[in-house]
Parts: sequence; structure tokens; C-alpha cells
Amino acid sequence: MAGYERRLLNDDDLTKLYELTNPKLNPKPTLHTVISYQSNQWEIEDSHLLRGYRASKGSLAMKVRKYEAKKTWPDSCQLGIGVFEDDKLIHVLIAKDLGVTPERKVKASLPLDDVLGAIGLARKDVT
Repeated sequence: MAGYERRLLNDDDLTKLYELTNPKLNPKPTLHTVISYQSNQWEIEDSHLLRGYRASKGSLAMKVRKYEAKKTWPDSCQLGIGVFEDDKLIHVLIAKDLGVTPERKVKASLPLDDVLGAIGLARKDVT
């Protein structure tokens, strides 16, 4: 779906993910994509470590699409981002189908355009 981003985490979970991926946070918890099959037992779905806010959201979206294509999510399994400290799961940000939101369109610009925009001018004003 071009131009749209799927919402999988609610606002509280997004805030928590933002806090957990803060580069200044020390010590950092370990984040993994986790899965639960009709039970409350969570296991690591992918051993790849999740590092940043955007990458974590993207990885979760990719796993949701994978399991949705298999017709197992959300009926037969739950997916989420697991927060681990000392190799123990302490919290899970569970993915939910919250619809889609339009992606912001950002035009590629040159530094000159940025400077002119900051002072309220455009190229046509200075040429």
C-alpha cells in the first residue's frame, strides 16, 4: 500500500519504543521480534537484534505481513517487540491492527532550498 503506513502499536507502545531506542539510554535493553501461539508463552521469532525506533517498527511490520500472508496473524498467533534485560523477557509491545495512516510526503531538497526556506524566500525570489 504505497503512501500509507500501517499502525501496529498504540500511542503508549510507540512512546515506550521511542524511550527504549533512545541512543542516550544506558544500559540498553535488548529488543527482539517475539511470537506467541495461542498461549501466553513468548518466544523469539527472529534472533536479529532490533536497534532503532524506525527499524524496530519496520521489522515488526515485515513479520506481521509474513504471518498475515500465512493467514496465522492475528487469529492463531500474536507478534510483538520483546524487551529483554539480562536475557529475560520483561515486557512485550504487542502488535494490533490499528488501521493505516498516510505517510508524510517530504520533497528532496538541496541545502540552498533549506536556507532560503528558513528565511522565508524561494529560489525565484533570489534569481
